[in-house]
Amino acid sequence: MVLPIVKLVILLARQITRPVIHRLSALAKRNRTFRSVIVPIGQGYHSMDLTSQSKLFGVDTQTRVEPLSTDEAMNLGSKLLGEVLVYGVSASFLLYEYHKSSRKEKIKAENRQNENVELQGKIQEYWEITEAEIEQLRRKIFELEAKHRS
Repeated sequence: MVLPIVKLVILLARQITRPVIHRLSALAKRNRTFRSVIVPIGQGYHSMDLTSQSKLFGVDTQTRVEPLSTDEAMNLGSKLLGEVLVYGVSASFLLYEYHKSSRKEKIKAENRQNENVELQGKIQEYWEITEAEIEQLRRKIFELEAKHRS
């Protein structure tokens, strides 16, 4: 049951990232400063990806990774940045919801604690009243026994 929901959430997140990625790619094409940031990110990701894959599969790691073209690096960097942004926002939302839920649980726990204290106070009060009534009954029994003996 949980696995299909997780797959659905991942698919939804990927669908949400598409427009973000397209906007970032368009911005990188228009803005030279942004492109100068995105291209090295794409090249670095490409290099790390190929290096980790070669180590994972046991291929010779001494070979030099060929850099991507500027357009490919820009698209890869935009895709990576878009996914990081969407997943970051999603993680922030989850953390916010977790914090909100934990606050509600804390308030519920405090309310239960206050209710327990109040109930313990009532129990103590009823215990004292009962003890006083028992003492009065004992005195009356003692008085009646004293009258009965005389």
